[in-house]
Amino acid sequence: MSTTELKIPFPSERLDALRFFMEKKDQTVEQELRDYLNKTYERLVPANVREYVESRLEPETTQEQTAEIQSAPAPRERQPRTSRRQREQAAAEAPSAPEALTEAETLAEEEAQGMTMSM
Repeated sequence: MSTTELKIPFPSERLDALRFFMEKKDQTVEQELRDYLNKTYERLVPANVREYVESRLEPETTQEQTAEIQSAPAPRERQPRTSRRQREQAAAEAPSAPEALTEAETLAEEEAQGMTMSM
């Protein structure tokens, strides 16, 4: 895959100061910008488009990116939210001891106390 060089204007004095302090931390401006662009790319480009683009990359480049991704901490996956009804249905479907009431059954009993329904 070909690469493109980006050029942006930035005050020379500020760049010198930035490089001076980044050197103390064994960092480079170029690497920081590269990391930022990669994170922005992953955040904004849809996964299916990234997959297509990466399938067109040379195997060496893909291996380098895979190594970088594996070294980065994985984001935590959010558990899907469930409604009260879904929790109650799941509790009803799960086998339980006859003496032990689930939280959903306890709530249902408390809500139904004193109420009767007839047809």
